[in-house]
Amino acid sequence: MKRSRRSFLKILAAGSAAVATRPAAGLAATRARHAPAAKPAPPGHATAAAPPAALRAEIERQRKDLDKILQTLREFPLPPGSSPAFVFRPLRATRSGTPR
Repeated sequence: MKRSRRSFLKILAAGSAAVATRPAAGLAATRARHAPAAKPAPPGHATAAAPPAALRAEIERQRKDLDKILQTLREFPLPPGSSPAFVFRPLRATRSGTPR
């Protein structure tokens, strides 16, 4: 069955609207109903263990460093009326096969 792009987008929008307006309780029940059953691990197969303490400590250190960097950027004073960091200027479309 061949569909046009427009009809496909209409169907996509209708489906998205239906999901968005559906009650949250119904979504949880649907997810539980359609969730695949957990398969037992094959014999001799190791399950995923928690990351080592050193790795968790490193991740926490990097998270704190990132928070400090973001806080510094947020607190940086900008004079009123300063120019924006960038300006979006769209490029004109070119035909395929023709060089710029």
